[in-house]
Amino acid sequence: MFRPARMQKLSIVTLNQYAKPVVNVLHERGVIQIEDLSDEIQENEYYSGLDVSKQDPVASRIASLSMKCNNILDTLKSAEQSQSMVDVVKGFISPKKINSKEVEDIPSEELADKAEEIISKVDAVLSPIESRINEIGTEETKYNDSLNVATQLKSFDIDFAYLQDTKYTKVISGKLPAEHLADAKSQIEEISEQVAIFEGSKTSSSDVTYIPLIIVCANEFEENISGVLRRLEFEKLDVSNLSGKSNEIIEASKSKLDECKNERKQCLKDIREVGQRSKETLLVLNEELELEKERTEIYSYFGETGTTKMFKAWVVKDDVEETLSIIDELTDGHSIIEVEDPSEEEIDNNKVPVKQQNPGFAKPYELLVTMYSTPNYRDIDPTIIMAICFPFFFGYCLTDAFYGIILTIVGFLLYRGIGKVNKTYKSFGVILVQMGLWTVLLGLLTGGFIGDFIPRFIMGDPNLALPTVIPDINAFAHPENILILAIIIGLIHLNIAFIFGIIDNYKKHNIKELCSGQLSWIMIELSIVAYLVAGMVPFAVVFIIALLLLLYGSGPMGVMDVFGFLGDVLSYSRLLALCLSTGGIGMTANLLGQLLAGAVPYVGIVLGVIVFLGVHLFNIAFQSMGAAIHSLRLHFVEFFGNFYTGESESFEPFKAERTYTKIKK
Repeated sequence: MFRPARMQKLSIVTLNQYAKPVVNVLHERGVIQIEDLSDEIQENEYYSGLDVSKQDPVASRIASLSMKCNNILDTLKSAEQSQSMVDVVKGFISPKKINSKEVEDIPSEELADKAEEIISKVDAVLSPIESRINEIGTEETKYNDSLNVATQLKSFDIDFAYLQDTKYTKVISGKLPAEHLADAKSQIEEISEQVAIFEGSKTSSSDVTYIPLIIVCANEFEENISGVLRRLEFEKLDVSNLSGKSNEIIEASKSKLDECKNERKQCLKDIREVGQRSKETLLVLNEELELEKERTEIYSYFGETGTTKMFKAWVVKDDVEETLSIIDELTDGHSIIEVEDPSEEEIDNNKVPVKQQNPGFAKPYELLVTMYSTPNYRDIDPTIIMAICFPFFFGYCLTDAFYGIILTIVGFLLYRGIGKVNKTYKSFGVILVQMGLWTVLLGLLTGGFIGDFIPRFIMGDPNLALPTVIPDINAFAHPENILILAIIIGLIHLNIAFIFGIIDNYKKHNIKELCSGQLSWIMIELSIVAYLVAGMVPFAVVFIIALLLLLYGSGPMGVMDVFGFLGDVLSYSRLLALCLSTGGIGMTANLLGQLLAGAVPYVGIVLGVIVFLGVHLFNIAFQSMGAAIHSLRLHFVEFFGNFYTGESESFEPFKAERTYTKIKK
């Protein structure tokens, strides 16, 4: 419970004809993590006589079909109509139930043939539509360019067909920042006087004023004139393919763009119709292909001879007997299996995958622990302690019962809604509910319910306390007691970490670290208790022992670690700080709302309500985030820092994750 699951390594050799059924069944069971032997086989003499196993011959075909199927699904998804915010919220609260379809476990070649037939049929319908959409995109670019050019040059009342280059002349059209016009004219005149410059009406864009220009010059001067214009930030507009006047081009371009838009809508509608007929089938097929791809590609992790396959896998010790039974049954006894415990070298080098094993109430908190780092195989797994302390610390920081009710409702909706189809959201839902419930309880005990809403607006006196409040821990009447309680809780929390550290260091024979890292701090605490109970002499004796342990473990400079220990203890005072800030902002919101409501008739009531709701919404969002961050910090820094190593890899079973399919029995 406080340790990761014990692991064992299986080395399995079986005949080639049994490899596929073994892989398929173990993939469905999801109890093993297969090791990649490809590098070791090539580098380690221990594996002499073995070659790296080749992928299943159909693997590349399966991978190709999987990619095609994914591309089709992406196309269908891109054509779906965007959801409104209401629909998105509904999807979180009540996600659409996915009905898995029963499928047969068929051979790879047969699956590939089936997939090719389905994909070809759908692709035959989709490909022309996609091609037309691409053509529409090209046309839209063309008409948008025409529209842009005609709009920029609309002050010239001329048929653009006349602005084409001739055998002897070049036409340069575009726009120039107005501030550079004089420079442009003078520099162009220096190049040649055989130039005609026509100016249009000024236009503005992004606070810059432009002058549309049409310049006609002899061929021989075009390059030099273009160089001058480029240096002066001239933006060239291509009129070479245009004919008609500006207004005619603008009108025609807009008309064509409208046609393109309507045709695009029709194409998307056609794709959606294809999706309605085929999407469910494609999702099932895609999942089958993805799973078959995992199976066919796993062989590259194996070793082989002419007649046998060999692979290694990590298995949770409790699942070893079942795994051996499966392999023995599928191979008719034609297999050799060696079961080994992890070697010291593998443990020391973090080569053993880690699977956490925690009771149901703590399981969601594995998410938070692995956010910091997956436990080391030798580590004590702190998930249970975090499951107890994290939501309590959060509630201690937030301490407003109404805010807690809101968080509880949100967590419940996540758990009962999207949590049904997503394990991560389910875990977050459970954590939010627990955080919310602790917040409700501690809020009622310390006097927080929408700040001082009930005393101020219902009981008529903001100085009164809620009936549920314990007087000695009324947050605003006795903050010193809240601080003392926070420090006591912090000491308990830290001492649990010290005990974990002592256990781990003793098992690892790290005696010096045990003395300086945990035992000395417990002795210092005991010396204080001895002073309070029995006086100075017992204090001095125990304190000297603690100091000697510290010097033994860390040397003379270890004495400086006392300040670090005090810093860790005082860090728990943040529980008081956040508790008071939540209540303080809540009280401010209530006071401002009350003052505004009474200051101006009618309008003041509206303003008061707006300020009241706005500040409380800000408070619950900001303080909840702060409470979560600081609660995590107390675990990640103060708690984990005293014993936790981490840095291992999680156990990743070779497992068929099925959503849209289930194997027909």
